[in-house]
Amino acid sequence: MKRSSNRLGLALVAVTLLGLAATALCGQSQPQNEGPRPARSRAEELLDRWNDIGNKLVAMAQDFPEEKYDFKVQKDERTFAQNLLHAAALDFVLIRRISGSNLGPDFGEGDNPSRDVFKTKADVVKFVQEAVADGAKVIQQQGDAGLDKTAKFFGNRMAHNSSIWTFAIEHSGEHYGQLVVYYRANNLVPPDSRRP
Repeated sequence: MKRSSNRLGLALVAVTLLGLAATALCGQSQPQNEGPRPARSRAEELLDRWNDIGNKLVAMAQDFPEEKYDFKVQKDERTFAQNLLHAAALDFVLIRRISGSNLGPDFGEGDNPSRDVFKTKADVVKFVQEAVADGAKVIQQQGDAGLDKTAKFFGNRMAHNSSIWTFAIEHSGEHYGQLVVYYRANNLVPPDSRRP
């Protein structure tokens, strides 16, 4: 009896190992047989990057406790809410230049909206969501051809829209990094760093 249960156990182990080996071999052979997928359009690739960083900022705006929205690590820097408002406002400034329209809500002059205009967490979340959504619409509407057009950038200088979009994405990434510090300073884990 003992021998047959040992044989059965060994047979199960052998079948399991063969199954795992077959799965590994199939997984390795597929990419070798298939060529790389073709590149998406430049606008689609840009849209992916725009939505990636934008959605991270939206997630932070929704997640961070409202009672900590006016937190800052040092006295001479923006609060958590001011960082989000600034990032979204600069996005709107650039979206407006690229689109030639006045998209988004009125938030005053410049790119540092007052907390008096965006008093609640819900106000800030909505503003960030609108910036991400409006930017995505412009990228989709203009497509690849829109990336080659030019618009006024900063100062008295023209730039290709592709460069302006890249600047906006990088700028949002800088503020994302700053907001990660605010999370960590409050013993919180940013949404993008959480394990499922």
